Amino acid sequence: MTIPSGCSVTLSFHLHVDTAETTTSTAYDTLKAQVVSSGGTVLSTLATYSNLNAASGYTQRTFSLGTTYAGQTVTIKFTGVEGSTLQTSFVVDDTALNVS
Repeated sequence: MTIPSGCSVTLSFHLHVDTAETTTSTAYDTLKAQVVSSGGTVLSTLATYSNLNAASGYTQRTFSLGTTYAGQTVTIKFTGVEGSTLQTSFVVDDTALNVS
């Protein structure tokens, strides 16, 4: 998306993490929320979630991006990486960008 010059942006989404992992101290599976330039360069990693964030139900996550990306074309990218044994599901829903 192209962010208009002079505008402030807020990203929000709901996240549910469900896992079969039994550890309470090691992040085997991860999900990164990132802002990426039109050329593919990671401009910012907003957050990294893991199997350690597992919980029942969805949690709303909100990030104020301010005017940092005003006048630029960016992509919001979610990248998940899983280990080779037990599964973790990262369910992202109701993603929204509010521009003001």
